[in-house]
Amino acid sequence: MIGNSQLDDITNDIIEAHEQLGLPCEDKTHLTHIITLLHEDQHSHRQICDEEIRVIKNAIRTIPSGKQRVILRALDNTLFYLHQYCGWQLPQPQNKKLNDTQLAWMQLISLQAHDASRLYEGYLEDRHDFLNNRPVLHIGFVTVALSIEVAPLPLTYWADILNRADAIELYEQQLTLVVYHQSKRASNTQQPNYFTRYALTPFTCRLLLDYFDTKEQKVTTKGLHQRLNAYLSAAPYYLENKTLSQWQHCFQQIWLNEYELPSVLLLDMSQPHRHVVFHLSPSQAQHDHAISNIYDQDWHQPDYSTFSSNKSQGWPHRDLLKTIKNQPSSKWKALLSEQFSTPPAWHHDNIVPTILYFFTYDLIQYGGVKAATLSVSSLSKYTNIYKTLSNHPLTYIQACDHDGLMQWATTIYESIDSEGERWLIYNFLRFLPQLSVTEHFDISQFSSPFLSLSVDPFRLSVDQCFITLEALFSQSNGSALQRLFCAVALILGFYGALRRGEVLRLRCQDIVCNPDNPCRFTLRICNTNEGNTKNKTTRFVYLTLPESIAKLVRVVRHIKRHCSPTTPLLGFENESMTSRQLHYLLPVTKALKALWGNNVRFHHLRHSGAHWLMQQGLLLAFDWDDSPFFVGDATQAMLTKQVCQERFYFWLEGRDFSHMNDGLLFDVIAEQLGHSHYATTRWSYLHGIEWLPPLFLVNERGFEHNELRYLLGIKPESKDVFRFLNTLTSKNQDTGTHSTLRLSGLELTPYLLKKKGFKQLRQVSLIQDSFKVPKDDNHFLALWLSHCTESIVQPDNRQSSTTVFNYQTKHLLKSLNTNDETIFSSLSAFWALSGRHQPTSLTKQQRQALHQLGSIFVNRDNQTLSLTVRCNRDNGLRFQQIFRTPLFRCCHFAFELQQNRKSKITKNLQLLETYFSTNKDTLITRKVDRGSSQLTITLTFIPQSTSLFQMLCDFLMPTQGAHNEKNLH
Repeated sequence: MIGNSQLDDITNDIIEAHEQLGLPCEDKTHLTHIITLLHEDQHSHRQICDEEIRVIKNAIRTIPSGKQRVILRALDNTLFYLHQYCGWQLPQPQNKKLNDTQLAWMQLISLQAHDASRLYEGYLEDRHDFLNNRPVLHIGFVTVALSIEVAPLPLTYWADILNRADAIELYEQQLTLVVYHQSKRASNTQQPNYFTRYALTPFTCRLLLDYFDTKEQKVTTKGLHQRLNAYLSAAPYYLENKTLSQWQHCFQQIWLNEYELPSVLLLDMSQPHRHVVFHLSPSQAQHDHAISNIYDQDWHQPDYSTFSSNKSQGWPHRDLLKTIKNQPSSKWKALLSEQFSTPPAWHHDNIVPTILYFFTYDLIQYGGVKAATLSVSSLSKYTNIYKTLSNHPLTYIQACDHDGLMQWATTIYESIDSEGERWLIYNFLRFLPQLSVTEHFDISQFSSPFLSLSVDPFRLSVDQCFITLEALFSQSNGSALQRLFCAVALILGFYGALRRGEVLRLRCQDIVCNPDNPCRFTLRICNTNEGNTKNKTTRFVYLTLPESIAKLVRVVRHIKRHCSPTTPLLGFENESMTSRQLHYLLPVTKALKALWGNNVRFHHLRHSGAHWLMQQGLLLAFDWDDSPFFVGDATQAMLTKQVCQERFYFWLEGRDFSHMNDGLLFDVIAEQLGHSHYATTRWSYLHGIEWLPPLFLVNERGFEHNELRYLLGIKPESKDVFRFLNTLTSKNQDTGTHSTLRLSGLELTPYLLKKKGFKQLRQVSLIQDSFKVPKDDNHFLALWLSHCTESIVQPDNRQSSTTVFNYQTKHLLKSLNTNDETIFSSLSAFWALSGRHQPTSLTKQQRQALHQLGSIFVNRDNQTLSLTVRCNRDNGLRFQQIFRTPLFRCCHFAFELQQNRKSKITKNLQLLETYFSTNKDTLITRKVDRGSSQLTITLTFIPQSTSLFQMLCDFLMPTQGAHNEKNLH
């Protein structure tokens, strides 16, 4: 049963959603009736079908009065809110009603057309007078300027901003305004404190700085409304008083008419709740240790021969709590760094204790969401859930699988009856995406469907993608093909904006290279035997990649050209989906977290791809040749007009964008992402709004001298402005005429940041990491090959006395380019038989044991190895130490026991069965008249590949010694 307080919150949200648009809404009583009906059906998946709506309407029609009409309108109000704010999918007939709601909103805006025209003309006059005469700053003028030049926000938002002197931030060399989402809800710990970011013009930024300097008393929405009415009733406006929503409609009409902003983007600009932004983490590229370990298998796996589980390792988080228990909080961080510099290992059979350790560590290190330092009692409260978690182990493999992880979390959550303990578990589950192994966890499934969808905002630039790509190629502890598959997974996730599962399930037949342009690819995202797409439908994604990136994709396609069409693009033949997640996606996640912060996930590659796809579309729509933003070289190269046209070639088909129906742009982009509605794209993937106004609010008139004087903080008639202009003239060849400075606001900003007021602004992000675009199209391919070696015997970086078998040499990679149709199949067979992704090595002790067994004879024609030994316990132990390891699973063992007929065979047979053979091996006994008994062991190499067999021989050769080389024939 839904609680009264929750019902009150939801109905408040519904009413507020309509108030922000100035639309009518039914009262709480009728909305509560609808919410109760919907809650009874438990729509946990945020969708409702025609039949369910029909059942609700039939129930409403049983009411024997005109109240039916009221409650039916309440149903429309509720469904509008659920679709726009909570991400619900509605049936098509109901979507048409939503269009009617949007139309009603536009009609309300059009009613203000006359007054909006007067308001805009009055503002231009008022602005000119202000710059020339500098009258006392009035809050009404500030509000009008912000509503016309920044965004047509509701007055409730402007009241909040005008009360926050820290609302201005310098974000990536851009003047921005931080706007927090507002809600009438009671404090709800399940809802993050979201905020978004709007672009400030230099004029509005200076205006706000001056307003904050006046130190006026805090203003309420009611007070701001009254003062705005009073201000706009006087010269030069002479407008009548209006309601809150009417003023917003008036400003929206200006944006619609004067700026020719499409209604969809107007809604984005008008409603901050439609988008969120993220705090950028400082670059962590200096963390070489974290980067060097991205390919490490950092979990304790069961022994390969017994496959037994590890015993419980206890709860290491309790050691953290015990250490800080009687210590002042000021010493906690030092204690953590001194005593807990090395975290516990991941145990294959249950990783929950390790997850809870990291959760506890973060709570001690960083505090909670609201409190910077938590008390010991609070820490104990948050982590006491280990008693519940102890009944629900989670294996490493299960954690890497999205469905398995979600099922585990659901089982725990549904096993708890207490609301308080449920919240504690929910709070713990929110931490899972911070860890590489569980970064794909979706917390939204545990949130009320009547709350807005949770969103984890972050995006990477192209430069950051390239830096990550170099990191993936540059590590020596990953095998050659693993590093290549990881790199292509990153490329597909970023450029294709694909989901994790879509990358994993992409098959060889699902990616087609355009024969006329090898940089163009068509991806078919569809249901496969390994799983379905999110909406269970097929879509086609069209890519145009830089040549240096496209080559990597083509290499993978070429390597697997003889494979079955249904073979997954990434990985070996018959490699499981779980294995591919562990070894091709997990290293990418580790690299992203090591470089860009622990909050970054593989799914943020999709966020990034969606953002830059939208940027490319808008640059075409607004006819830009290059991006106006300060971005890195690689990102700027992606945003040129030519590249943007190439990216949308599948739609443009060679036509200029001006010949297209630009109203379809958002639908085209949503379709590429697999979204039914642009609202999903907007909320979950397009973070912030600061990147939109500079694309269409082009300052064609430039900056006149009177405005420059105001921005510089000098008097209206001061000649110092010419000194500033001379500085710019020496750096810019074309800065305008004698009376205007023809620079955009973004171009002028770096110069203003050196001036009083602007230079004190808080900078919340570092300048974008820039990656110089490689001139050589073979750059990344050459980088990959440069970290591949010809040496088959490699030293183990962790154990100097151990050598590692590197069979993925440059020679092998070149052989994959030949016309031999069996080479990749043979390689896959060898990989599957010889330990898969487990490092294959021989220790010094194993090599000594091999030497003690005697000479190994090689028959390259039959691909066999053979050795003859005495059948005794010592040789049996040596044999087990060497040959019963994963490496030699690629061989079939045949044992021929030559027994002297004068001695009993029973003892030797017992030794043979105990120390040498298994039930999978071939065993032959033969009696001889003379000579001692001896055992001949023959290893037949299973994969049909002479090159792989030769490499195995070469790996064993150092143990033979020079005097035995004659035995190799």
